[in-house]
Amino acid sequence: MRKKNLRSFIYGAVCLSVSGFLFCAAAFVSGDLKKQTPAAIEVYDIQGLNVSMAQAFSFAEGDSFAAAGVGTRAQASDDAQNKTISAYYQMTTPNYGAYLNLQFCEGGYFSADGSKEPSAVIPESLSKMLFEEKSGEKILLVNGRKFKVCGVYKDGGALTQLGSASLPVIYGNAPERTDTPAESLLIKAEAGKTARQQRQETAVAMGIPLEGEMHDLGRLHQLGEALLLLGFFLAGSWFILRLCIISYQKLISAYECRESGTQRGSAAVWGVCAFLLAMTGFWLLLQLVRIPAVYLPENNIFDFAYYGSQITGGIQQINADGRVRDFSRICAVYLCAETGLLVLAVPLFWAGCRSLAGACMSLRRVKLSSQARPFQKKL
Repeated sequence: MRKKNLRSFIYGAVCLSVSGFLFCAAAFVSGDLKKQTPAAIEVYDIQGLNVSMAQAFSFAEGDSFAAAGVGTRAQASDDAQNKTISAYYQMTTPNYGAYLNLQFCEGGYFSADGSKEPSAVIPESLSKMLFEEKSGEKILLVNGRKFKVCGVYKDGGALTQLGSASLPVIYGNAPERTDTPAESLLIKAEAGKTARQQRQETAVAMGIPLEGEMHDLGRLHQLGEALLLLGFFLAGSWFILRLCIISYQKLISAYECRESGTQRGSAAVWGVCAFLLAMTGFWLLLQLVRIPAVYLPENNIFDFAYYGSQITGGIQQINADGRVRDFSRICAVYLCAETGLLVLAVPLFWAGCRSLAGACMSLRRVKLSSQARPFQKKL
C-alpha cells in the first residue's frame, strides 16, 4: 500500500512539474508574440498595394502608419566584394523600424532627414559574415548599389528566424520618386476603432483606395493572451470542482450526523466555507478570462482551417523565396504553438492533481485505520 501511494505521489508530482513547464512555455510564446509582431493593422498584398513607396513616404511623416515595398531577393556584399551572400532586400519608410520593435546593437534605423542618401539596416548575423570585426563606416553593396549601413539590429528568436528563414533581411530607404509599389502598410492601432474604420480613414487621407488583405495584429496579440488565460481557467476549474465536492460532503455529513451539535455545526461551517471559497474562486476565474469579440478570422476564433492555410501559405513562401512576408502567417505559428502547449498542459495538470489527491486520501484512510486498531484491541 505504501509503495502504491509513493508511486501516486511521484506520478502526480511529475505531471504537475511537466504541466507547469508547458504553461510557462505557453506564456513565453504569448509574450514573444508581442515582441515579434507590431501591434498594428496590416494591409497586405503580395503583388503590391495601390500605392507607391514615394506616396507612402509623403504620408508617413506623422507616424500614423509605416510602409514597406515589395521585397526581392538580392546579392549582398561588402565594399571590397570579398564576400557575397544571398539576402532579402525591402525598402521601407523611416519609421518602419519602430513598428517592428527592432533592437539595435549598433547605430539605429535610418531617419527621414537622411533619406536622400542610400542607407540600410542589416541583421547582426549578416554584419558578422560580411564585415566580421570591422569598425567604422560600413558600405554594403545590394545588387551592385551602394548603401551606407546606419544600423545593425539583433537577430530575433526562433519564430522570427522562421519569418526570414535562411535569408537575412535588409531594410533600406527608397530613392526619391520611386514607382515601386508598397507591399504592406502598418497602420497605428487606435482604441475604440475597428480595423476596417482605420483602413478607410487612411485611404481617405491618402486619397487612394486601399485594397488588400487586412490583418488586425493587435487583436491577434489579445487572442494569444486569451488562449493563455483560458488554459489557466481550465486548470483552475479542477480546484473549484474539488471544493464543491468537499462542500457537498461536509454538508451531507452535517445533515446525517447524530452526534453532538458542536460536530454538526463544525461540519456545516466547513461545508459553507468551502462552497463560498469555490464560488469566489469561480468568480475570479471568470474575471480572469476576457475574450474579445473580434478576431482574425472574423467571428470564429476556432476556425482552425484558417490558421492551417496561413501556415501552409507561409511554408510555400519559404520554399519560393526564402521568407514569410506577412506578419499574420508568423502569428498563426505562434498561436498554434501556444494552443498545442496548453492542450498538453491542462490534462497533465488534472492528472497530477487527481493522483496527489488520491494518494493523500489513501494515506488518511491508513492513518485512521491504524488509530482505530488499538481501540479495537482494548475492547
